[in-house]
Amino acid sequence: MVQPFLFLCSVSKMEIFNSLMMLLIMGQFFIQLGGSVIPVSTIYSSDGDVIDCINRADQPAFDHPLLQNHIIQEYPTGMPQIERDVQENWQIWHETGEKCPTGTIPIRRDLDPKVSHKKKPKVHEVPNSANMGHKYAIAYMIDRQQVYGTRATFNVWAPIVEESTDFSLAQIWLASGSYETADLSTVEAGWQVFRSRYKDSQPRLFTYWTADGYNNTGCYGLDRPGFVQTSSTIAIGAAIGRTSTFGGTPLDMTLQIWKDPFSGHWWLAVGPNIVPIGYWPATIFTTLSDHATRVEWGGEVLYRNLSGVNTVAQMGSGEYADKGYGKAAYFCNLKVAENNHTLLPVQDFGVLADHPKYYTVKKSSNRNCGNHFYFGGPGPQRSGAVRGTVVSAFRVVYLGLICLVFVF
Repeated sequence: MVQPFLFLCSVSKMEIFNSLMMLLIMGQFFIQLGGSVIPVSTIYSSDGDVIDCINRADQPAFDHPLLQNHIIQEYPTGMPQIERDVQENWQIWHETGEKCPTGTIPIRRDLDPKVSHKKKPKVHEVPNSANMGHKYAIAYMIDRQQVYGTRATFNVWAPIVEESTDFSLAQIWLASGSYETADLSTVEAGWQVFRSRYKDSQPRLFTYWTADGYNNTGCYGLDRPGFVQTSSTIAIGAAIGRTSTFGGTPLDMTLQIWKDPFSGHWWLAVGPNIVPIGYWPATIFTTLSDHATRVEWGGEVLYRNLSGVNTVAQMGSGEYADKGYGKAAYFCNLKVAENNHTLLPVQDFGVLADHPKYYTVKKSSNRNCGNHFYFGGPGPQRSGAVRGTVVSAFRVVYLGLICLVFVF
């Protein structure tokens, strides 16, 4: 028998360190999932993501006090239960060829549990104090009587966002209520570049929700209880495999959010084949429990300039809306379901760019895309004055070091 101390001596310090780090990460993940969930299997993606397949009944959603006895809706009402696939290798982890077993869902492991789960307010009537740093280029339909869903196709880009705590995204919103009465409820989904959250600059599928104007409820994806995932093939928060290129072939994603006429849940689906991902249960909302009154599509950037030196924070492709097809980001084939729950092409909509110096939006129309719009922009640019200030600061430091050398 090998003595324990002899075995330990034969193991390198690096191996011991790596093992301890793996145990630490696993422990953090178990805390993230509530402390008692063990993955059925784990998939290691080439981009560094770790995808854990957990039993569907063990997902975080059911820790919500209003979902303690929730019965999972297996499939949206009226949708044929056939196997639906998104594009091949739509997310980078799909390239492994591995899949989560039937009855499980893929969860991207959070390797940094300190990251905030909150997403600050956005919608265009947000009070200035609540909307600090958020900039928008959007299209919208507001003050509708009853909205029951929306669908849109939009291209995926990898905008440059230099400051890790800033983000850039494109998404669809459904909302009801208001900030003034603290009952704003939203469901949101799209792609996002957010380095401090995901530890890289890849565009990733994200979802978000709130039931009280982003105060005490809501979160990204499956970070906290709320969203119920049913898909075993799509991982919320995982990187999208391919992106659009300037002047090249656009890479589109289609998202649909709609209210199930039987259960009342807000379902989310992705891809031209409308692959269901999961749903936000109606019971977690107040004003949004029955219907939405607003629908919005477009881009949002969080730019706070915390460093005091202008950093790049692009929206969409990083080009202004008037650059048009192949160069600017777009939303196409907009549809909305209103009184009869049927998704119909949007006939008209408003547009808003609250910082047109940085980001713009422009309506357009053609046979292939119907009434649609382009959006985006380069964001704040480094000015000569800013560069001069930085250079001057380095000169002062440099001269100070020379003086120290001569003194000593």
